Amino acid sequence: MNQKLVLSVWTAILFAGSSLLAQEADVALGRYLPPEKDSVIEIFKCGDKYCGKTVCIKDNAYPEKEKDKGVPGTPYLDHNNEDPKLRNRPNLGMVFITGFDYVGEGVYKNGKIYNPRDGKTYCGKFTSLEGGNRLDLKGTLCSITFIGKTNNWVKLGNMSVDDARWDCTFKAKK
Repeated sequence: MNQKLVLSVWTAILFAGSSLLAQEADVALGRYLPPEKDSVIEIFKCGDKYCGKTVCIKDNAYPEKEKDKGVPGTPYLDHNNEDPKLRNRPNLGMVFITGFDYVGEGVYKNGKIYNPRDGKTYCGKFTSLEGGNRLDLKGTLCSITFIGKTNNWVKLGNMSVDDARWDCTFKAKK
């Protein structure tokens, strides 16, 4: 065989392999319901990385009993953020999962997870399971990675967010 033919065959094999890896990685893309079932999180591509944002919040307004956190009836804000300049940004639409790399076999690593409930940022990893129908998201202290918590998220599927209690970035405002 001549060298050009061999090089062409190897190039085609490498391209096909990287294409399959990209398709495998993209199986995690979509909308998920975390265990609290009070929000919908969308996993999306951000450049060559994977990120996540809040696209729906159920009952997205401060109740009367939380006057110390926000104005009753107004949408939830990032009031726990350590940076005072960010405390007025809305939780709805917030990108809080950033910079994850797909490393193979359904595993995404090396990213950060911001938790608006406590205002802290954690190191993280998530694993796509059941063909992308479930995600196991693990947040850890960045300095001590064996201390952390894993949440199981389920792909939104057929669950309806049409109920008026759901405030979603992709729903038409009434």
